[in-house]
Amino acid sequence: MTDTVKATDSTKALASEYHRLAMHLNLLEKDATHPLDFKVDASNTSPALVLRAGQSLRSAHSDVKLDYELMRQMLMETLRARLTELDEKLAGTEGGKLPIERLQYGDQTEA
Repeated sequence: MTDTVKATDSTKALASEYHRLAMHLNLLEKDATHPLDFKVDASNTSPALVLRAGQSLRSAHSDVKLDYELMRQMLMETLRARLTELDEKLAGTEGGKLPIERLQYGDQTEA
């Protein structure tokens, strides 16, 4: 008898999200200059924003800036936090986690 739970559509979706996030985090950890791509959520008209090493975001109302390294660190911490949440949800399910070598990163395009 095994302690794993049969994978369902919802656990497969969570596992897929986990793999996608793990690959994104791995990419950011390996390449300290990888461009950061952003899009304004819930907006159909906003273009994608790509932030590269040496660049920063500046507030339209002040001179406050968020530089590439700060945004990179915030994104990596957010990815780690979500991976931890998914780890807890996928504990004991079939196919919860695969070794990084077995994962494929789907979209490697750069704007």
